[in-house]
Amino acid sequence: MGFHFNIARDDLLRAISAQQNITSKKGTMAILSNVLMEVHPENITFTGTDLEIGLRQTVPAEIFEQGILTLPAKKLFELARESSSEVISFKEQDNNWVEITAGSSLYRLAGMVSDEFPSFPDYDAEAMVEIDAAIVAELVDKTIFSIAHDKENMYSLTAALLQKFEDGEHRYLKMVSSDGHRLTIMSREVGEQVDSLQLNPVTLVPRRGIQEIRRFCEERDTVSLGIEPKQAVLKSDDSLLIIRLMEGEFPDYQRIIDSVPRDNIITIDRLRFLEGLKRINLFTEDVFHAIRIDIDDNTLVLTSQNADFGSARDEFQVSYAGDPLSLGFNCRYFIDALQVMEGDIVEASINSNESPCLLTSEEDEGFLSIIMPMKL
Repeated sequence: MGFHFNIARDDLLRAISAQQNITSKKGTMAILSNVLMEVHPENITFTGTDLEIGLRQTVPAEIFEQGILTLPAKKLFELARESSSEVISFKEQDNNWVEITAGSSLYRLAGMVSDEFPSFPDYDAEAMVEIDAAIVAELVDKTIFSIAHDKENMYSLTAALLQKFEDGEHRYLKMVSSDGHRLTIMSREVGEQVDSLQLNPVTLVPRRGIQEIRRFCEERDTVSLGIEPKQAVLKSDDSLLIIRLMEGEFPDYQRIIDSVPRDNIITIDRLRFLEGLKRINLFTEDVFHAIRIDIDDNTLVLTSQNADFGSARDEFQVSYAGDPLSLGFNCRYFIDALQVMEGDIVEASINSNESPCLLTSEEDEGFLSIIMPMKL
């Protein structure tokens, strides 16, 4: 006898939509595009994995018969999304077929037995600490944009570095990312419970794992976090996320920070700078988004050129007392950083016409971004 249950459409949609980014990856095993459904006496456990990331969720349901089977995640998601029925009924038939009733609609969906579905990794529940989900989300939001994509030469830069440190009586979690052209750091103060969080000498969370961590933190007040030698674990009351960590070394980012002098500072209105950059970016070349920044006597001038369309120029006032500067930068890098920063005023430290730019704000404690210049 196969499973038989009724489930609220909203509960099904919430669970299956969270699985989409994991099960949609093209893999060598067909069953990885399916979600494992384990029907228990009082609830259903949905599990999806691509062997790098695994997500398990427990959802309440009205259970008539228990059972276990895997069903195509994409079709389940589409079915739940398009259904107007508040309750959806599942009844397993012969040969792994499932009859699904949603209001006036009746579907037959082919499943696969669970024998070939990968086992879900074990984890150490005792090693986990509770952290404010908003803190984890902010660490991700302010660093994810500068994680390198897979095509980059340095493999370890396709992950974010997670660290913790103490400053006097204060404890901090820090996330660091770089794609070789820019470096972004975000630190947030956390409670004493982080003392029992065991990090690896180098804890590298891959880009896709970082994306899933961000989704996991949505609509949650707190999450439990654990770091093990080969995996990161996030847990809530009804969900469990396990991410395989990357191996490798991360560049000595502190040496890069120390190499940027902070005695030649330009004080800029953040939103005015961001608006100007967006306008100037309309006339950059698509690949490098190169712009020219000229600074002299409290005036900042942005210029860009596009061989097909023409040129653009924008000028506004800043606070600057140093020698005139003329530099080339990738416009997108500044836009990415300024969009996640908080505060009305940012400080840009640029020492010479060939030096990197260090962005900070007194109103955004813990955030730092370094952008390397371009030759025009």
